[in-house]
Formats: sequence, structure tokens, C-alpha cells
Amino acid sequence: MKSWPGLLRVLGGLELLCGGMVFACVCAYLQRDYGGYGGELLLGGALGGGYGGPLTPFVLVVASLAWLLTAVLLGLGATTYYRGVLLEAPWWPPTESGLNGLMFLLYLAAAAAYIHTVTLGGLCYSPLAGGPLLAAFCRLAGGQAAALVFLFLTALLYLAGSLVALKMWRHEVARRRRERIAFEDEVGPPGRPLGRATAASAFTEGGERLGALICSIPPGLVPRPCTVPDYVVKYPAIRSGRQREEYRAVFSDQHAEYRELLGEVREARRRLGELEAAARRLPRHALGRTDESRVARVWREVLRKKRDSAFLEKQRRCRYLKKKLTHIKRQIQDYDRGARGSAVYF
Repeated sequence: MKSWPGLLRVLGGLELLCGGMVFACVCAYLQRDYGGYGGELLLGGALGGGYGGPLTPFVLVVASLAWLLTAVLLGLGATTYYRGVLLEAPWWPPTESGLNGLMFLLYLAAAAAYIHTVTLGGLCYSPLAGGPLLAAFCRLAGGQAAALVFLFLTALLYLAGSLVALKMWRHEVARRRRERIAFEDEVGPPGRPLGRATAASAFTEGGERLGALICSIPPGLVPRPCTVPDYVVKYPAIRSGRQREEYRAVFSDQHAEYRELLGEVREARRRLGELEAAARRLPRHALGRTDESRVARVWREVLRKKRDSAFLEKQRRCRYLKKKLTHIKRQIQDYDRGARGSAVYF
């Protein structure tokens, strides 16, 4: 298991399986449950009227609603919206934990209701249960026993899901705290005293440094904090072997993209170099208008290719990926050097 959300999905699948078994077992003995209620009515007030009828509909409603809600959560957990948006929201993990806790309580109530049903409201434990009529209905069938087992098992699964969601909440809070600390290490804490001169380095979204600006800061003015490359915040120091494997997977995935982009950029540069070399070989002082037009056309083509937005974007992306992969590789190497007895080298 590689993550807490993944463990939640496994528990969700088991909850769907056990919830379906509960529904099937209870429906299979629905007629027997109501037969016991009819037998109690035949005995009338001799039993004290302690049984108000089977609570099987309540059990079926709980199993159905819990199954549908679990299916929705399981399907939502398989989407990128879950990992990209909901996990980043501070309210979602406790909400998911609360939903699992609510279904745990509902399943406990359903299990108690089904025990009430199969024991005829406790009449099966009375002295009159030895009669031929009640004895037939108090005998617990195999399917009813299976329904009780699955009811309690499903309740335990929902309890485990609630605890895992709480653990995931703590994990996400700790991860955001680490990212905030890493960001503050780069830009400085908010309360740090400012000097007379401040150097601010700006970076684009792709990680390109725009330059350094050193200027005098008047008293009372707070400079805008410099931004840092996104991969510095997103990939802090590695703390566990699982995190190392996640970093390695990201490296392998984006290294393939980098190699492909690098090949395209090199090929485009080679063609541009050939075109520029051909343009330089043309005579600078043409003899006629036709030659002048030809030279001007070649140089316009060279400038157009140099300023092509797709080519410039590929170059920018290639440089960004190189810096990002270098950062991730350094984090993996630092972790390997610090790990005791590690025999795996990147």
C-alpha cells in the first residue's frame, strides 16, 4: 500500500462487498422474519406483546444507503479531482472520516435491529420459547447468522475507514506544514528584520530566473517576497522510503519527456544552424535586385525560426525540466547518503 487514500479505496471495496452480502442474506430470509412475527401474533398476549414486528426494513435501508454512499466515495477517490482538489481542502478528510463514522454507527444500529428481529424481540430467550411454534422460528438459520457476521464485519470496516481518514488528515496537515516551512526557508520568515538593501530574485512559472534586483528599501515599506520554483516547494527533503519511490517515479516519468524535448530542440537548433550558415555564405553585396531579395528572404526565415513561439516554449520547458529533474535527483541522492545500511544508489 503506497498511500492513505489508496488504503481508503481498498477498505471501500471491502465495504461494498460486505454490504452486498448483508443485503443478499437479509433479503433471502425476509419471509422467515415475517413468519416469526405471524407466529407471535397467533400466541397473542400470552407472550406479553414484547415483539413489535421485524426490523428488517430498517436493516435493508441502512445497507442500501451505506452501499450507495460508499460507491460514490469510491468512484470519487479514483478521479484526479479527489487528489488534486479534495485532498488539498482542509475540510475534506475530516468530512470523509465523519461519513465513515456515521455509517459505522448506522451498521451497529442495523446489527442490533437484526438481532432484535431474529430473537423475536427477546422472546426466544423467554421460558415460552420451548413451545413448538416459537422453537421453529427461534432456530437461527445459516443465512441469518451470516447476515449478522457481515453486519458486524462491515461496521468494523467503516470504523477502520474513519480512523484511516483521520490519519490521512494528519498526514496532509503535516505535508502542508513542511511545504510552508520550505517556502519560508526560501523567502524568509514574515517577521525577519529588513536591511537597507534587499536582493529579490524572480522566477517564472517554469523556473527561469529573471535576474536580481538590488535596491534601497525605504523605512516602513515591505518588499514583495520573491517566488521560488514550484518543484522546490513540491519536492522537499525525502523522509521515508515510500516518498523516495514516489520521487523516483516522477523522475522516471518526466525524464522521458525531457529526453524527447531535448532531441526535438537539438534537431531544431541543427536545422537553424544550417540555415544560418547558408545565409552567411550568401554575398553581402548582391549584384542585382533578385539576389538582394533572396538574401533578405533567407535572413527573414532565420529570424522567424528563432522567434517561433513553439520553439521558444520547447526551449523553456526543456530548461525547466532539467532543473526540476536535477533537484529531484539531488533529493534522492541526499536521502540515499543519509539512509543507514542502504545499498540502493540512484
